[in-house]
Amino acid sequence: MTIDPESLFRNKIDGMLATVSWVDRVKNLLGIEGVSQIWGNAPAWYFWISDAQGVYHLQLSETSVSEYHPKTARGIFTVKYYPYANRDVFSSFSFQERHLTQSCFFDDTHTPRFEDRERLSGSLFNVAAMEYEVGIDDDMACFTLESLDTMRIGYEKERVQEYELIGKSRNFAKGETDRSVPGWKLGYPFFDRLLSMYAFYSKTKPIRLRITRSSGFEYVYTGGATFECADAPDIHCYSASVFFGPADGHHHRIDFQAHHPAEQDIEPDKADVLYDQTFHCDHCHSTDKAVYNKLPEDTHINPLWWSLADAEYKSELASSCGCT
Repeated sequence: MTIDPESLFRNKIDGMLATVSWVDRVKNLLGIEGVSQIWGNAPAWYFWISDAQGVYHLQLSETSVSEYHPKTARGIFTVKYYPYANRDVFSSFSFQERHLTQSCFFDDTHTPRFEDRERLSGSLFNVAAMEYEVGIDDDMACFTLESLDTMRIGYEKERVQEYELIGKSRNFAKGETDRSVPGWKLGYPFFDRLLSMYAFYSKTKPIRLRITRSSGFEYVYTGGATFECADAPDIHCYSASVFFGPADGHHHRIDFQAHHPAEQDIEPDKADVLYDQTFHCDHCHSTDKAVYNKLPEDTHINPLWWSLADAEYKSELASSCGCT
C-alpha cells in the first residue's frame, strides 16, 4: 500500500482537532480557545490558547516515508508564534516581526491576512520545529520538539537593514541584538497541548520519553552579504521525543525507535541526555525534584498525556457538525 504522507498528516491532525473540538471539557482542560485550518497548499493550522502570549501556527514543511519501515511516515513541521503587542515576549521578536503584527498584513484574529500570508518570509516568527512520525496501521507514533532556549540574531558590525515589505529601515549598531526569542519556552507549552490532544484522540499513552540538550548557535552579521551561523556557548538546543503506542508490545516499539535513523538525525553526537524513561506500567511516573532541576525552565511531564487516553468524555454537541 502506497502512503501519501501529506494527506496522512493532514487527516491525522484534522481528526485530532475535530475530536477535541467536540468536547468542551477537554478544550477547557487544555485551554484551547480556538483552532482553524489554513487553506492552501501545505497543511497548516492556527491555535489560540488561553494563557499564551500569542497565536500559534503549525505548518507541515517536509514529508518522507521511512526506507527502513515503509509503513511509517515522517513529517517535519514548523511552529510559528505571532506575539501580542501587550505581552512581555513581544519585545524579544525582531524589528520586522514586531512591525508586521501591527500592520495591515495581519487581521483582527492576530494572524496574517489570507491574501498576504505568502508574502511573509518563511524565516519569520519561527520558534520551534516538530517532527511527527506515525505508522500507517496506527500502531505507534512519535512526536519530537526541537528548539533553542534563545533564538538570537545579532550584529558584529554596523548595518542599515532595509525592510521593503513594511517600507522601513533600521540602523543596527555593532553588538546590537535584533532578535532574542525564548524558542523552547514558547514552543513547549504548545507541544504539551498537542500531546494531550493526541492522547485523547488516539486512546494511546506514552511508552517512552527522552529529553536531550546540545550546544546551541546564533545568526550573526559579520559584514558579508548574509548572516552567518555561529556557535553560541550561552545558548542550548533542547529536544524532547515522546513515543506513543498501545499497552502491549512495549519492548518491540521502544527498540524500533531506539534504532531508527530519525532519532540519530535529531540528536547530535554530543547531546546530553537529561531524561530517558520508559513506561511499562501504563501511567505517568512521579519525577523527583532532582530530575526536574535538570530540565529546561517550565518543562514538565504532564500526567494528562496518560489520563486523557482513558477519559470517556463525550461530545456536548447534538451532532458532529455542531447542529443542535
